[in-house]
Parts: sequence; structure tokens; C-alpha cells
Amino acid sequence: MKFAQLARTVVATAAVLATTGAMAQVTTPDMIKARQKVFGVENVNASTGALKKDLVIFSWLGHNTGAVSMHGRIFLIDSYIARLETTPGRTPFVIKDIVDLKPEGIFVGHGHGDHADNAAFIAAKAGTKLYMSPEACGTAQTALTRMKNDPFMKADPWFAIPESTTIECNGMTTAGSVPATEVARVRQFDPQVCVLAYRALHSTSVATDPDWGYRPVIDTPDPNDAKWFPVGTRLTPSNPRLAGQQDIRQGSGPGGVDQINYVFVSRLGYNFTIHANVSIGALKEGIGSNFRNGTPADGQRLLTLAGQQLPKTDLLFTTLDSGNIENNGWRDHVIWTEAIRPKVLSTGHVPVATAMQYFSGFKDQLAFMEQPRNNWPGFPMKDWPRIHNHTDPTDILKPQIYNSGDPAWADPQKAGRIAQYCS
Repeated sequence: MKFAQLARTVVATAAVLATTGAMAQVTTPDMIKARQKVFGVENVNASTGALKKDLVIFSWLGHNTGAVSMHGRIFLIDSYIARLETTPGRTPFVIKDIVDLKPEGIFVGHGHGDHADNAAFIAAKAGTKLYMSPEACGTAQTALTRMKNDPFMKADPWFAIPESTTIECNGMTTAGSVPATEVARVRQFDPQVCVLAYRALHSTSVATDPDWGYRPVIDTPDPNDAKWFPVGTRLTPSNPRLAGQQDIRQGSGPGGVDQINYVFVSRLGYNFTIHANVSIGALKEGIGSNFRNGTPADGQRLLTLAGQQLPKTDLLFTTLDSGNIENNGWRDHVIWTEAIRPKVLSTGHVPVATAMQYFSGFKDQLAFMEQPRNNWPGFPMKDWPRIHNHTDPTDILKPQIYNSGDPAWADPQKAGRIAQYCS
């Protein structure tokens, strides 16, 4: 069976797994306030809390987590909040704001804590549906049980989770499946948004690529960061435990490295499309920490699916970190960007106080790989995306606003790909 035929078959099968329809919302002052904080006062109806339906709004919440309003449908990409505190401080919001946001879905890249933490808690408190690998879904259910029985959470009326509470976690792709061989379709956001998910490669370290050689990485956090942006009382319990601290982490378990990438396609206007990946493997070798016996053919299959078969990308929300940067710099990130060819690239997942170093390193790697070399076709500057770099905390809650009706997002290749995957 050809890959395109396989992908269509899996799309049709996976669509049955996800429920349909918009989540019933009860408008409250707290919901309106949270949405105005995250998406901007000017974009939220002050009476109903509804978002402007002609816009796609992306708001960075730190690390590799983003809040998205796509034509009024609200969801999160990842749920981890770096340096989450008991009161707003360095991070200008608290976990209650995210619960009050009432997101309809959370799309988790993989089960590590710096991506999946808080997901089960938000789902339990807000009724949000979760999407992650089936392996990580099991870990989320374990986390829910632990939180229900946590004596400190039971003692706090807001954090307490009733014993009868359940969460819905939808497994994306078949457990243990090979990367880039299945594409799952989520129908929860139909007809406004088509959501696709596929298994990819989690980052890992491989030997230095002889085509490009060793490229040293500068990774020295700005010493002024702690002075300019002091940390308050962290929400995660310290030792000794401080007032207000609670443990809403997912915890370790299956699904930690099972990377799922997501594509969100607007079905209005010129079909503005967001592609999200929170980890990136050794694409040239086809190896990830979740797929250690991969081959170059596996890497190429992933690049072909993401760049040549799935709907064309307008905004790529991607990691700038990788377990491979120490040996190969930002080689994998450039290979990924060249395959996707987004119009805008938004960054995430960098160590604290090193955002500008990682950004400059990525730009340097783009320039280094601009010309062809051996089997590399080159990546001319004219084809590079506009890069929207994120620095924590100054870029948190700074909404990026896109109008899907703007002809800037028009692309003749979109229609056929959307018809294949989103019909």
C-alpha cells in the first residue's frame, strides 16, 4: 500500500476516536478576565468571553506551550508552564488563569514533565479534552488518581479534585507505531478547524555530521536574569513545603519520549495553518530517543509527510532545543524548517536566559547551510521564514494575531492537501 493511501486510511479510522462538537461554556467573570489576559482585551467580548471569529490568535505561555484561538475555538499546545508560581510574578499568570480560560482541548507533544505537566489537572478542573500519545494518556490517568488522593490538594477547596472526576484522553496514533506511518484526525473542532496528528522523532544525540562538522554551542545564561526577573514562590512543592504550593505535575511513566506533532488547519478564508512540534530528532539519520533503530529512510519519510503531503504550513511553532545541538548545532532545525517551508516560525523550548543565544545560533546555522553541500539541496535566504523569537518572560502573553482571510496565506498547494486529509 502506498503511504498516501495508508495515511488516508488511518485518518478515517482515527477520526472515530475523537468526539465532536464544541464544549458547552458557562460564561463567568473569571473566564472573561482570563481570556482577556491571554488573548488581549481587544480580542475578547467583554460580555460573553467569545473570541473574534475572523482571527487566529497565538499567545505564548512560555517554554513550548501556546494558547491558540482559531476562529473562536480555544486550545493549548502543551500545558507545562515554566516557573509556575503561587501568585503572578516572573510568570505573569497562575494555573487558575489557564483553568479559567476554559480551553476545549490540550494537544501534548510528549509525556515529559516539561510538556505534559498540568494537563490532567486542567482537564479535571475545566473539562478539557486531552490529546497525546496513548502511552502518555495512561500516565495522565495515573497522575489524576494521585492528585485525587493528595492530602494537600484535598485540604484546598480550589485544588481539590472530587473522586468522581474523570478526564477524557484521546490517544493519537497506535501505541508503539512507527513515526510518520499514521495520521490521526481529530474532529472535535469541526467544521472550523481540522486537526491532524502524527508520530515523529524525539530529540537524541548522534555523532557529528561530517558534512557540516562540529559547531560549538554557546549556552551561558544571562547572569542578570535572576536580578531582573526574580522568581517568587514556585507552585511545585519545595522542601520544606511553603504555603500555597501544590503538586499538579504529570510525573514519570510511559509516553515520555513518544513524540506527537500536530497540524491545525483553519477551514475559513485562505486556510491559515499552524504546525507544532515540541521536539526534533536526528532527521538525517532517522533516529530519535523513541526510535533508536531508525534509518535515513525513516527520517526522509517524516520530512516527506510533514513538508510535501500534509497541508502547507503558515506558522511553525517549534523547539529550538535538542539533545543533538552539542554535536551538530542547529542542523536538525534547519533541515526541518527547509522541509516545512513555513511563512512564520515561532520559537520555544530554550534554557532560561539563553533565548538570544539560541536564536543567534539558529540564524547562524541557517546561513551556514544556505548553499548546497553533498546531498543537501541548500536553503536560500529568500525562502527562510520570518522568525518570531520568544524570550521568557518578556514575550509571554504577547498575542500574535493573524487574519485567515488575508491573501498573504494563499497557496495553490493547500486545496488538494486539505481535501485529502480534512474532508
